[in-house]
Amino acid sequence: MRATETASPPKAPMEFLAPLSPVQPPHGPVLIASDASDASDATFPVARLLASHTGTSIEVMSAVPLASIPMYAFDAMPTLGLTSAELIAQRTAQVRGQLARLVPDSAERAAWPVTVRSGEPVREIVQRARELDARVLVVGRGRHGMLERTMGGESVLRLLQLGETPVLAVEHGLERLPRRVVLATDFSAFSVYAAYVALPLCAPDATVELVHVAPNLTEQAPGLGDFANEYRTQVQASFRALTERLAQREMTFETTLLEGNASARLIEHLQRHPADLVVTATHGYGFLRRLMLGSVAAVLVRSAPCSVLCVPATARTHAAARAQTPVPSDLSRVIPLDALDAQLAAFTERHRGHACTVAVHRRDIGTHALGHHLALAGMSYEAAGRILTMSFGPSEEPGNHLSHQVPGCEQVEVVSDASGRERRLLVKHVGGETELQLEP
Repeated sequence: MRATETASPPKAPMEFLAPLSPVQPPHGPVLIASDASDASDATFPVARLLASHTGTSIEVMSAVPLASIPMYAFDAMPTLGLTSAELIAQRTAQVRGQLARLVPDSAERAAWPVTVRSGEPVREIVQRARELDARVLVVGRGRHGMLERTMGGESVLRLLQLGETPVLAVEHGLERLPRRVVLATDFSAFSVYAAYVALPLCAPDATVELVHVAPNLTEQAPGLGDFANEYRTQVQASFRALTERLAQREMTFETTLLEGNASARLIEHLQRHPADLVVTATHGYGFLRRLMLGSVAAVLVRSAPCSVLCVPATARTHAAARAQTPVPSDLSRVIPLDALDAQLAAFTERHRGHACTVAVHRRDIGTHALGHHLALAGMSYEAAGRILTMSFGPSEEPGNHLSHQVPGCEQVEVVSDASGRERRLLVKHVGGETELQLEP
């Protein structure tokens, strides 16, 4: 997608806190990612507590990269050193030794399977987490917040970029369930989902502080005074609604509104008000955008003075919510390809300016959202290349909109709800399906 910046005030957050059926977090085991180094020691006591608290099992995962050497003008190539089987056996012995050192009870250790694979470590760990539908992936941050694992300094960020499993980066010294929790929220469906993931992992009597960082709501600029007042009012209303939605019997909820740069203000807040855990959704709007993770999640992973739980913001939440309320097939209308361009123009006229979520379901990389709260500007179809183009923004004028092209269209259908309101446009194409969902 390509974008051109436009100057407009941010939406009031209450617009984002739309009705959403609660999405159940993954229910698989707690998965420890270990490289057998001291930096991953902190994961074991925390994982043990989480498994006991949630009634789930534990698995330990490790991956060894194939040894390689750089060759001039060529990519690194595998060396003829230890075989994969030998590397796996070596790492398995190391991880089991680490397990014996940190979990003295032999019967308890026996209930913790150890899986070791060879390959690119992050990808192997992501794949195992996906296979298990892991509830949470626990990794060590090392001492002083430094990511010291041999997997690589930016491993946590890559786990979030490539996977959908919540990642708990454990600060050295955390040996209890989090009791003081900061939950960063923008009141979107994804930050609500992050809260649903986080709360079962916290102490039953935890104090949960909901923190929203607003833009600089200066009242000095002409015309912004009323907006600033309305924004603050809407934030307080959103805090009340979110607190009611998340309410737990023994937990205490607090709310804080900050202003300024989100990542900088959150770090400053955590330094002034220490917490056991900070929680954020990654807010990666799709696979490509997740390769450049939202600055808040990236800064927290690198610099937060406490453990960090990051919940990937993918289309999984929307897909799971839709699965709870299936649409009868007789409300789906297939548009013939020979009439598609005209029908798309008519669809645009009916919904021009409507906020949309666009998601791509690919068989090779899974489900990823391309964008949310996108105002529909136009749609067209080129029969010669079977290319459907979606445009979003204030107008279809070049340079004033976002555009997304879907090549290889095979079938397009419009899905309506029980009352006859159009809710989704589904485009089946080579390799998967693209969905445009009209937001509530």
